[in-house]
Amino acid sequence: MNLASLYEVEYDQWLARTISLLKENRFNELDKDHLIEELEDLSRREKKTVERFLEQIIRHLLLWQYWTAEHD
Repeated sequence: MNLASLYEVEYDQWLARTISLLKENRFNELDKDHLIEELEDLSRREKKTVERFLEQIIRHLLLWQYWTAEHD
């Protein structure tokens, strides 16, 4: 089974094989389309995670500001 087909049916095996190919510098054998798709998705997820953490920090700072102002 080629790597692109493996992506569709057995993602974990596709990922392990892709990592192995990268470590061995066998770039010509990579499933580049799916690898690019995965990297783009990872980038979007990381950005969303950072946004959620920043929102949570801002909420906590606002709550802290409110409670310290109430108790002064």
